[in-house]
Amino acid sequence: MPFSIITHRALTCYMFFSNLINILQTVVTKNYIFDENKIRAELMKEKEKPKKKSGFQAKLEEAMKQQQAIQEQKKKK
Repeated sequence: MPFSIITHRALTCYMFFSNLINILQTVVTKNYIFDENKIRAELMKEKEKPKKKSGFQAKLEEAMKQQQAIQEQKKKK
């Protein structure tokens, strides 16, 4: 047999078994290793925490409040 035919067969075999092992790993991990309810509980717990504002966001909001105050003062005049 020519070398290229053997190489193609070997590559096809490798890809097939590689994908099969990947699928098995995914199924085992999803069904037996990770506890989905525990993960959901942790996510909900984190979601309920108040979010901190970043320094940039706080400065931006303060600048917007100042601009709104200036606009209101101009309207009153």
